[in-house]
Amino acid sequence: MSLIDRYIAEVGRHLPEKDRGDIEAEIRSTLEDGIEERGGANEANIKSVLQEFGDPALLAEKYSSSKRYLIGPLWYDGYIETLKRVLGTALPIFLVVTFLVDLANDPGSVIGSLVDAAWGTFYVALQIAFWVTVGFIIAERTGADPNDAPSKGPRLWTPDQLPPLPKKRQMDISEVITSMALVIGGALLIAWSPRILSIQNNAETIPFLHPNLWNLWLPIFFVLVGLTVVHELFKLAIGNWTRALTVTNLILGSAAITYIIALIATQNVFNPAFVTALAESGARGIQDATLWATWTINITAAIIIGIYVWDMVDSIRLAKAFEKQKK
Repeated sequence: MSLIDRYIAEVGRHLPEKDRGDIEAEIRSTLEDGIEERGGANEANIKSVLQEFGDPALLAEKYSSSKRYLIGPLWYDGYIETLKRVLGTALPIFLVVTFLVDLANDPGSVIGSLVDAAWGTFYVALQIAFWVTVGFIIAERTGADPNDAPSKGPRLWTPDQLPPLPKKRQMDISEVITSMALVIGGALLIAWSPRILSIQNNAETIPFLHPNLWNLWLPIFFVLVGLTVVHELFKLAIGNWTRALTVTNLILGSAAITYIIALIATQNVFNPAFVTALAESGARGIQDATLWATWTINITAAIIIGIYVWDMVDSIRLAKAFEKQKK
């Protein structure tokens, strides 16, 4: 009954979670009755019944109590294809051109130019996605022909187009993406820290982080961030705590904890000039400012280390569960 299972799963993918179980059970019962009427569950009968039921996305739309989409099923494939084409063509060109122009204006700021170009590209991507979405909403609401939308696949649906049954994932996609966004956001915060985490004193911008960290310690930090992002992408693709993913997670976690402890133990993380400027501004006395900076660094480091330890322990637990599941 693999085709039926795949069909039910594809219908369920387009249904609200609260209604999914009941509707899937109803559709399965109706399908099985139709197959029985045709003489039994052979492949020809199953395909014949599924062909009559039609595109799973459209069937889900009929069962759904509320239409909660911006782009309907008839237009969705064309919408995604258009986004891929436009974003895939425009964004790389914009990123490279913006980076080169920014770098030409300030040759000594490679990281700054790259960050500025990345943010500019992100903004352009949002604009493109917004206006393409608006265009498709207008097209759908005004009754245009969905066959005019660009799409790689044929509009006619057949059971052979059913995707395989979705694999069970230990890692929720939204959680992995959120984790990756937090890592990248933290890296961007550090990269922009001379502008953001700073204080103005006599028209001079004094950063919170010690300038000497940029010689070695912060480049190491960005390498760890890059490796972490790659690891998160593998988590996104694989979805389960395999042995390889668990081992690399333990290595990355141990490396990050070692880095944080070594940084706190051997380096002046905050800039003494920042503390002095903070005291001179009247916000705090010099002792209070020093104590505040020290506690800020230490508490932040302790929280991050705690998160890494929890993540490592949890990955080991889930890896053991995944191994049992395979057996």
